[in-house]
Amino acid sequence: MKTKLSIAIASIVAIPLQVSAEHEHLPTIVVEGSQMRSGTFGTAPDSSGLKDTASLLKRVPGANVNRNGPLTGVASYRGMFGNRVNISIDGANMKEVGPNSMDPPLSHIPAPLTGKLTVHRGIAPVSSGIESFGGSMHAESKKGRFAEGDGVETSGTAAMGYGTVDDGHFGALLGAVATKNHKLYLSGSKEQGRDYKVKDNEKQENTRYDREAFTAGYGYQREGHEFGINYSNNNTGNTGTPALPMDIDYVRGGLYDANYSWDLGDGYKVKTNVFYQKMRHWMSNTVMRSGGTMMMDAMSNRTEVEAGGIDLAVDMPLFNGILTVGVNGDQSNHDANSTMVDTSTSNGVMGAGPGPSNMTMTTNFFNGVERDRYSVFTEWTGDIADDLVLELGARYTHTWSDAGEASTSAMGSPAMNPDLQDDLTEFNDADRKRNFNEVDLAAVLRYSVSSELDVEVGLARKNRAPTYQELYLWTNNKAVGGFADGSTYIGDLNLDHETAYQFDLGFDWHNENAYVAPRFFYHYVDDYIQGEATSRGMPSNPILQWSNIAAQFYGVDLEAGYTITDNWRVDAGLNYVRGERVNAPTGDSDLYRIAPLNGRTQLTYEQSGWMGAIEGIFYADQGDVAGYNQEQKTKGYMVLNLRGKYEPYHGVVIGTGIENVVGSKRYDHLGGYVNHNRDNGRVAMPGRNIYATLAYNW
Repeated sequence: MKTKLSIAIASIVAIPLQVSAEHEHLPTIVVEGSQMRSGTFGTAPDSSGLKDTASLLKRVPGANVNRNGPLTGVASYRGMFGNRVNISIDGANMKEVGPNSMDPPLSHIPAPLTGKLTVHRGIAPVSSGIESFGGSMHAESKKGRFAEGDGVETSGTAAMGYGTVDDGHFGALLGAVATKNHKLYLSGSKEQGRDYKVKDNEKQENTRYDREAFTAGYGYQREGHEFGINYSNNNTGNTGTPALPMDIDYVRGGLYDANYSWDLGDGYKVKTNVFYQKMRHWMSNTVMRSGGTMMMDAMSNRTEVEAGGIDLAVDMPLFNGILTVGVNGDQSNHDANSTMVDTSTSNGVMGAGPGPSNMTMTTNFFNGVERDRYSVFTEWTGDIADDLVLELGARYTHTWSDAGEASTSAMGSPAMNPDLQDDLTEFNDADRKRNFNEVDLAAVLRYSVSSELDVEVGLARKNRAPTYQELYLWTNNKAVGGFADGSTYIGDLNLDHETAYQFDLGFDWHNENAYVAPRFFYHYVDDYIQGEATSRGMPSNPILQWSNIAAQFYGVDLEAGYTITDNWRVDAGLNYVRGERVNAPTGDSDLYRIAPLNGRTQLTYEQSGWMGAIEGIFYADQGDVAGYNQEQKTKGYMVLNLRGKYEPYHGVVIGTGIENVVGSKRYDHLGGYVNHNRDNGRVAMPGRNIYATLAYNW
């Protein structure tokens, strides 16, 4: 695919301004042609003041966001979400410190400091990372640039913005000083907002946010060598997660990473990356909520993660192509300790009788959990005939996990969980070591039929091992990786790893003024992990246990556009995915949290530094909902957005706009339920937002 075509396709769902190979100006879409695999979609933040990098996924064909809070956006791609999607941050496969995904990977880079988010469309190459089962995404932070001449040069970004819907504001500053061989940079950001408005004076509770971030790094380059060492720190304060049982008191910690590449010439190249992560997290239902009800007393949970990893890959020429051989590995340790205080005024839930007893119960849900992955891969990409390119890849991964003994201070059989002691004994007596051997295979064939038409066909076999929550959640709990379905789950030590058989067919038709690029896909998944009802709980709302089933996903995502004149153009996109259980025993075949048919159209006008855009977004009704966890249907909606920007001087960008012009009340089907309770209905989306931003890039 030609660079010109890639840039055109990328502009479909953004507020386009320009594409620069040297540096980026807000707003922008970045597609770097020869530096990115054909079929790869790149996007970067624009001037609309997005809060987190996950919001960018709304603009990527096939992608979406499961929103559990203002800073808790869980990535979704073609119906698969969470840990099924491989995500790296500056080359590091970051681990969530929260067992309920309060800090998903894309929340670790504030949007103003994101340089680029890349999503591999269709079948992700095996070289893109371990367990690219549900797709592969890579976020890169801004780090400044090296000098182009012999002197000392500076570069950087300064940005600020305000939005009315949550009285929110942000500020970010990045500064770098460099020669052509050395570079030093520092950056920092601050974001803060209140509960957002839904409609009129109605607000969505538990949606305020407060986050600070800091990064620093050094880079070196000379004659084919490039080296970098970086540190990033995330300090999230009181921040709501209204779709989960608790909110964020804090998320603190940092990531150390280093990378080195050596271009030996003639197609030979060595690339390495190492990282170390250590973070801690405190959550509770009292920092933003009242707690203290009969069924939900004052709860808190303290969690920690310590992780590290290494990647090494070597490129070499072979048979009119490039052969890549590499090894990857990462290791993580998780701990989670919960505290519950009986403050209920109607009846004690710990077996202490009526009235508040202030009895305290501590439970060690995850103790010394370890999950290690060791992987090797090889991939070849090259020309096998005129206009015909083949990509072949294979990866072997061994995943090993274990957990220490759990504990609780509960005496007897608490009313809230009469099976607690039996579950504890059974778990501690069990062999908790688990090993999974996974083989990924991928083949993608790309054919340039003509100067205006490219066709791509892909086949793959991908695997994913169970998460530590799916394995080691030893008694019923709601810490299930951000699932946010209102249900309670139990883990299963006997789970098998998931295996997906994938097919992808894409067409890219383009000329100087127009493009149409549909992609069709089908995935059959053996041992897909989903909850199944147990005999516990109430018959109308049973406790679920993670189990292996057979499932299938199929659909299409399409993008198209037309340049009307030198100043006017229209772009559009359409997404559809269906997820079903195969041979469902009760006829309940629909899978959970699948986005309905959706799309967008944007009319853009540009001239002499000015840009204006009218954007229309629609989501259809979603009636194909999962019955096993009583997922609720949602109504469709349409949204009108107006956006504009002005660049009075080179590098200075003023942005403004109105999102949800009509101010309608909407519910995202991918959003969770208020306080993790289906009886409360879904979390409402933000109402009308008038925003203004100012950015300067030098």
